Amino acid sequence: MKKWVVLLTCSLLMGLTTAALAQDNASLEERVRLLEKAIGGIEAGNSWWDRIQISGLVEVEAYYQDADQADDSSDVDLATVELAVDARIIDHVDGHVLFKWEDDDLFVDEGFITLTGTHAFPAYLIAGRQYLPFGRFDTHFITDPNTLVLGETNEGSVVAGYRIGGGLVDISVGAFNGKIEEAGEDSHVDGFVAGVTAQPFEGLTLGASYISNLASSDALSEMITDRTGDGEIDPVEDFVGGWSAFVTFEFHDRFRLIGEYVAALEDFEAGEVYIDTDPDDRKPAAWNAEFGVMIVEDLELALRYGGSDDGADFLPEKQYGAVINWGVFSCTNLALEYLHDEYEDDVEETDTVTAQLAIEF
Repeated sequence: MKKWVVLLTCSLLMGLTTAALAQDNASLEERVRLLEKAIGGIEAGNSWWDRIQISGLVEVEAYYQDADQADDSSDVDLATVELAVDARIIDHVDGHVLFKWEDDDLFVDEGFITLTGTHAFPAYLIAGRQYLPFGRFDTHFITDPNTLVLGETNEGSVVAGYRIGGGLVDISVGAFNGKIEEAGEDSHVDGFVAGVTAQPFEGLTLGASYISNLASSDALSEMITDRTGDGEIDPVEDFVGGWSAFVTFEFHDRFRLIGEYVAALEDFEAGEVYIDTDPDDRKPAAWNAEFGVMIVEDLELALRYGGSDDGADFLPEKQYGAVINWGVFSCTNLALEYLHDEYEDDVEETDTVTAQLAIEF
């Protein structure tokens, strides 16, 4: 009797052990299958790190300025740091964020989502904080051209566009809520921008653009006065539109010509811009012309002549100078710039020498 009990017990234990092993083997096979699926997804490039690209810029500058109406000055410091993150979400959907450190401030300079069409329908839509498609602002120089100072506008906006001929022509329109409002009006999305860029043949790019509220440009908005004395920037009586035209021509693989003009379409009323006691209406305009030549590989020399009308002490009435750009190493540039500025009514005249060491990654 004991013999049968022992045999029955051993048979039962063997059965339970076999079932348990079978269950473990099934779980192991499932785990292996899931792991192989995950590895296959990584190899196919579906992981998040395969869809993100990080790039950046670091600029260190030193300058010396000789001013006839003020003390001479000089300095050396970290000028700009940029870190850009670009993400491909899925086909036709991308995200972009640009962090920037400048003037001892860290901020999000750009952040937008881009929706793109198909090859058959090459439309696009960009929504978020971005630089509006007003002006081109090409330059060889360290110092921004007068056209950029007058017209560059960074705003939360929606911009839609369409490319023709594989990008030979780009047409865009957009809407934004500007920094400066009309007197008596609430804060609304009431600013508009439109632009067209064309490349009729290789090496030549030209275009024109319009903005309905020039006072909302980044620099000019800070020149709108406090006429009521309440300590805040006042609105303007009416929006003043602006227009821009540019041309960039590269030829013989060595020469590059840049020309641009930015101007208000109407006058700002007396006292609205620069100083509240200004007795004159103001219609600011700026232009910039540059010619660059590649002397040898990685060594470029460029000349600039620019100026402005109705710029007061905001924009130099006359500006000229030269810059040398030397690609010391890959993604590393050393620039040496000289600029002479003359302001309206002989308010100021300056000579500035600037050196910049910049890297991109």
